[in-house]
Amino acid sequence: MVRALVLLALGGQGPAGHAPCRVLCARSFGTPPPPPTGTPPPEDPPRERLRRQEQIAAVARQVATQCHLLSSSAPIPTDPISFHHSPYGVFQLPPGDPFPEPVTVTWIQVMTLALALVCEPHENLALAELTLRRLAPRFLASLRLLDPGSNALLHPDAADGVLERLLPHGEMLFLNEGFIQGMDREMGIKRSR
Repeated sequence: MVRALVLLALGGQGPAGHAPCRVLCARSFGTPPPPPTGTPPPEDPPRERLRRQEQIAAVARQVATQCHLLSSSAPIPTDPISFHHSPYGVFQLPPGDPFPEPVTVTWIQVMTLALALVCEPHENLALAELTLRRLAPRFLASLRLLDPGSNALLHPDAADGVLERLLPHGEMLFLNEGFIQGMDREMGIKRSR
């Protein structure tokens, strides 16, 4: 089960190091686990929303750090069509940092963007990588982020449609190639050979 999806713009390198990353889009799936016995009751909605935003921001910072570490040791492909060769990584966050239970984060870097899935620790990592590699080109195309001057905030309905098909309710699916090809035709995505 996927707990959250995070799309972020990686900060560039400047004279003082790396510029901060920026969360472009985030989605949470499922309901948060109940608090452990003996803990205070759930917080009010605005405070809970702020806590979730901080969780997403913490994941984004970790992903950006991983991407920068990888890019400092190996060149990153600049071809936006090479999603099959885009850098990919996995790391775990222990309980309380920032989620109350351990989670596994899988990510893929596409040019100056990164897409990450926050998964339960027992999740199938091969399926998570396949999901990211299938989701990335379609999700970015739906948000039109591969077009110059695009803005993710202008296309949330299209992104929701992609997520409903490829990651319904946070469930990663084993999808056949015919389904993927049909979805690409509907979205007008040209497939590379």
